[in-house]
Amino acid sequence: MFKKSLFLFAFVLAGCAQPGDDKVEALNTLDFHATPSPSAPANSNPAELESLHKTNQQAIASLTAEIKSARVDELKSGDVFDNRDGIDNVFQALTRLEEFGELNNIYLKDNNKNGLVQIGKVLKPLTEKDS
Repeated sequence: MFKKSLFLFAFVLAGCAQPGDDKVEALNTLDFHATPSPSAPANSNPAELESLHKTNQQAIASLTAEIKSARVDELKSGDVFDNRDGIDNVFQALTRLEEFGELNNIYLKDNNKNGLVQIGKVLKPLTEKDS
């Protein structure tokens, strides 16, 4: 009887999961450390840096749009302060995406190819889940 109850409880919890919850959780648990700019200017191709930057921007924009449409668009103002649905985790993930966007811009400005590549590597598994 206990096993049946536990199974039913797990099934109900899985059914209540919101779309995008896996990405929210993944973003909130990402382990990313900013990559300092190289001390000597690297001979990086500006077109390559722009391409990396643009790819990262697109990934950040698509993740942001997906999370917002799944969890924020239908949100009422009263729901923001009621954390029964874990909305604070959603806003934390969106903030994390904004931070990645800012780092992406800084890395482009500093010609930090390693930083741009690292952002791409971190975001790639999250964007590939859509495909």
